[in-house]
Amino acid sequence: MEIDFWIDRWENDQTGFHQPQINPYLVYFYGEKGPPLEQRDRLRVFVPLCGKSSDMLWLSQNGYKVFGVECSERAVRAFFEENGLACKHATKDDHALYISEKQAADSSPAIEIYQGDFFALQADVFDDVSDVFDRASLIALPEDMRKQYAEKMAELLKPGTRVLLVTLSYEQSQMDGPPFSVSEEDVHALYAENFSVQKLCFKDIIDDEQRMKDRGLNSLVETVYKLTRK
Repeated sequence: MEIDFWIDRWENDQTGFHQPQINPYLVYFYGEKGPPLEQRDRLRVFVPLCGKSSDMLWLSQNGYKVFGVECSERAVRAFFEENGLACKHATKDDHALYISEKQAADSSPAIEIYQGDFFALQADVFDDVSDVFDRASLIALPEDMRKQYAEKMAELLKPGTRVLLVTLSYEQSQMDGPPFSVSEEDVHALYAENFSVQKLCFKDIIDDEQRMKDRGLNSLVETVYKLTRK
């Protein structure tokens, strides 16, 4: 499943995976349980395969520096346009770089989105990254790409960097991904060598996911992990 697959999905408005609401785990762990507001500008949060996720806007409005990476130019432009954010353009290595411009009386940190291939990102971009929010990246990748993704993440992140990882698991005979089923065993196999892995919570959310019921699922377990780079 290569970049062209996702670009085509965005170009053809096949974006049922996009969630317009703010992720509740993000709000809980980075809001209610997060650091005091005055300390948040010391933290820089990376959102991989970000699409036009409103989670990035929430992070910025709540004091965090944030940047994402997204292969689809249409998705990146939609993020800024739909949120009424002016942006400036630059280039960085093989990526186009979009940076929100501050408005009068707006104290939110700028939002940066690299438009291009996640796997082409260079480690210097991550020098001050403290956190990663992965709600929809790992589960968007087929099994043969997930190992490559986890290895690339380990390559990019410095020791001590925290990852809030959200996965989905289901009976794979009932549905073809994406989103793909990622079990707790899968998470440990992918990350335990380079990250400490802590399971925070889990919940069967199938009753809230009619679209997934329609695709044949009778159970859909959402699990949240905290990973810390060793």
